[in-house]
Amino acid sequence: MFYKISNTASEEALEKTLQRTFKYPGLMEKRVLINGFEEATIPIVSMDSTGIVPAIWGILPEGYTEDWQVFQNMGNTLNWPMATMDTNLWYAKSLLHKRCLIPVTGFFTSYLYAGVVYPFYFTRIEDRPFCLAGIYTVTEDGFITCSILTCNADERIKKVHNLGKDMPVILGADRHEEWLQENLNMKRIQEIAFEPDDYHMRCHPIAKGFFDHNISYKAMLDPVFYDNVPVGFF
Repeated sequence: MFYKISNTASEEALEKTLQRTFKYPGLMEKRVLINGFEEATIPIVSMDSTGIVPAIWGILPEGYTEDWQVFQNMGNTLNWPMATMDTNLWYAKSLLHKRCLIPVTGFFTSYLYAGVVYPFYFTRIEDRPFCLAGIYTVTEDGFITCSILTCNADERIKKVHNLGKDMPVILGADRHEEWLQENLNMKRIQEIAFEPDDYHMRCHPIAKGFFDHNISYKAMLDPVFYDNVPVGFF
């Protein structure tokens, strides 16, 4: 489960990465740590909008009318595995008709060793923003809600993520436009998501204070190395 992400990029940097402007400029804040359990709003590019728009992280059913937290207490929807998307479940329909780009500057994994869990931070070289694949819905009152798609972890991530077998789907810049195209069939959508990509990531362990829900400061992303724990890759 990936329930925390980081986005320390400026609006200008995100606009350059996404080749789009913010629909509501000046509203986005740089955030070292975005905790999905706290009804966080994050920027996305949806199939319905030509600009960058705000969305609530934690997808809700189309036309949902009750409180966000009520639904999240019944089932966490911050992530959905691509493997479940060939079903007739409500969220699978969004993969065909409501796909989005979710820009971030980093995400986190967890490594278990000798009964202790250590957090790792993944980011691009020079902390440049990149996009995760997502799906979204629109609630009855017009709010956009979204979820990050996950797939099987690759060999690099497996080395520092042994509490799960998954990873976020990372979309290279050459796949952004096609991901947002209408009328793609499921076969092509899966091909785009699973296409190998050399996304030039680096990762390192960080302080275990990461697991404290109330901690968020820039230095928390700095490397902290531990005995007998992988050092990551740079």
